[in-house]
Amino acid sequence: MKQLKAIVLGAGYRGRAYAEYAKEHPDQLEIVGVADPVQAEAIPAKKYWSDWRECLNEKPEADLVMITMPDALHHEPALVALKSGYHIILEKPISPTEAECREVIECALAEKRLVVVGHVLRYTRYFAHIKALIDSGELGEVVSIAHQESAGFWKVAHSYVRGNWANSKKSSPIILAKCSHDFDLFVWWIGRKCLKVSSFGSIKLFRREMMPRGAALRCVDCPPEIERRCVWSARNMYVDHDELKYLFADNSGAAMQKLIEETEYGKCVYQSDNDVPDHQTVTMEFEGGATVSHVMTGFTAKNIRTTRIALTRGEIVGDGENLDICRFDGNPVETGVPLNYRLSNRSRHGGGDFNLVSETIRILRRSDPDEIRETTAQALQSHLICFAAERSRLAGGQIVEID
Repeated sequence: MKQLKAIVLGAGYRGRAYAEYAKEHPDQLEIVGVADPVQAEAIPAKKYWSDWRECLNEKPEADLVMITMPDALHHEPALVALKSGYHIILEKPISPTEAECREVIECALAEKRLVVVGHVLRYTRYFAHIKALIDSGELGEVVSIAHQESAGFWKVAHSYVRGNWANSKKSSPIILAKCSHDFDLFVWWIGRKCLKVSSFGSIKLFRREMMPRGAALRCVDCPPEIERRCVWSARNMYVDHDELKYLFADNSGAAMQKLIEETEYGKCVYQSDNDVPDHQTVTMEFEGGATVSHVMTGFTAKNIRTTRIALTRGEIVGDGENLDICRFDGNPVETGVPLNYRLSNRSRHGGGDFNLVSETIRILRRSDPDEIRETTAQALQSHLICFAAERSRLAGGQIVEID
């Protein structure tokens, strides 16, 4: 089979995660170029650029462009890549605005190019198993889904209070940046369009008036008696423990110390430039009458997703790792996860990172125009739900219909 060639625009954590696939499967994929203003050489390639425009203006010989830059920088390179004849893997979200999301998908459809958005959850064994169970029809039709995204207290503090997605004006609303994964699952599982949305959410804790008396602007300057009791301590999160170090290309002790002394990641969580909710609930109605309730909260010990799906002839309950499947008539359920997702790999998101790249390669090798069009078009649906949910939240929970 033909080896595909790819360019990576953005050598941050997500770019490195997808590019790792080429190391594991050099017969399938080669990274021929990387563009990044700071750390392009973090990904092995034949050629490097400091700017994505320089890269695409040269029109390197490649089949695929992986766009893994900050959210606000997705729209323009996506359009340029598509019009230059490249297929793209586009890290979610497509763009922070609805108009730009629609423009990218419309361009891809017009150019007959494939857009695979980084909704990695649908490429994992666990979530693909749920899809297979629903599609089998053995449990009947979906009636309702109750889903909680437990974001984990440390993850919310890192990404949505101190980090790149803390301020919706600079990146994306949290419901888009974090929860588009989940809405993509609902669209995929139910197989129909969402019609109406209502949403509530706010900042419960991470506000200036909640700052402990005597605390400092930066954690390194905070009085020891206060910092030791603070679960959000930057020293505790980035220096003393390892849970978040994988996100940084240089995660040495010296680099982590510099991080908390000089960057936003060392600021007090009560004094950050954040405006996105730390909890949000969304209720959805789909074609055919199925309903979905989605709860996102940052106040959990674990970063997991729990799901309860009620169907007309059975029930599916999952804790993010294990599924409890009940068929009301007591008979066994004769279906399972697709074979290609059963194979283990070392990528994150339960193997979803590598499986997404593998699926992209499969689609491009098969080159079925209908599959390319359907995959590209479906990516937009989850984003439309997110934008409707944010409009509803800002309007105090008003029902918003999706066009």
